[in-house]
Amino acid sequence: MAKEEFFYLLEVFSDLWENYYKHYDLKGNIRQKPKFKEDARISLCGTEEKLLFILTYLKENPTQQYQGLLFRMSQGKVSIWVKCLLPILQQSLEILGVAAHRTPCNLYKTLLVLSKTVLWIDASERNIPRSQDYERQQYEYSGKKKQHMVKNHILSDENGYIWYLSPTYAGSIHDKTMAEESEYIFPEGTILLEDLGYLGFKPEGAEVLTPFKKPRNRELSEAQKQCNKTISAIRVKVEHVFASVKRLRIVKDKIRLKNTEMRDIVMVIAVGLHNLRWKFRQNLHHN
Repeated sequence: MAKEEFFYLLEVFSDLWENYYKHYDLKGNIRQKPKFKEDARISLCGTEEKLLFILTYLKENPTQQYQGLLFRMSQGKVSIWVKCLLPILQQSLEILGVAAHRTPCNLYKTLLVLSKTVLWIDASERNIPRSQDYERQQYEYSGKKKQHMVKNHILSDENGYIWYLSPTYAGSIHDKTMAEESEYIFPEGTILLEDLGYLGFKPEGAEVLTPFKKPRNRELSEAQKQCNKTISAIRVKVEHVFASVKRLRIVKDKIRLKNTEMRDIVMVIAVGLHNLRWKFRQNLHHN
């Protein structure tokens, strides 16, 4: 993260932290009396160090023991800080207006105002440890990837900005099923570029552009092959978007957080930070 982006984020993050600490302790318990000043013995002094702490944790995905060595605290204290600061960072990105929509209704309203006409849809998987519960193992196992994982799908525009992030699904859920459960409605004239994982998905209001699927025991025609090649050249942009989101190793490597809500939050934050970088790049380009 660039210095300018860090301090831009820090301004909102600081206000949210001060308001949180005034009314709650680190474990989320409500204070009997408001607290207006941090304890001198607090393990992370100042909001700059707190933001650096949580961004480092997300970027490097270290073990909590190693994170504790970096910031001079115990593993247990690292766990407390992570659970405390992640929602504050998420809320900061929402206030800055760079968080992706989570509901199709809000997405539709935004697209209607901005007149966005071309969107990419694709899914991103994240490996997770195998659960000890057999039924959960089956639910989280992806037969395609041969791994236990969770997944989300995103909608981005031709410039690489992510407008929508789906809820987090188990690895056994098919990409098309994820999209159908979202119940999208798009403004008329929207063009939606899909891959073969979404074959047959045609949401209301959108014209879909999907590669041709190779028939069994037959070959595609030259025209179909050329069409697929053209679509692939266009869709490569969404792979660049995923690469940017997965700068954070916590959504690239196997995630060790077991809490389902926390697994969702880190993806929300990764997408928000991508959009924040995109926003700064656009401003630099125009200036």
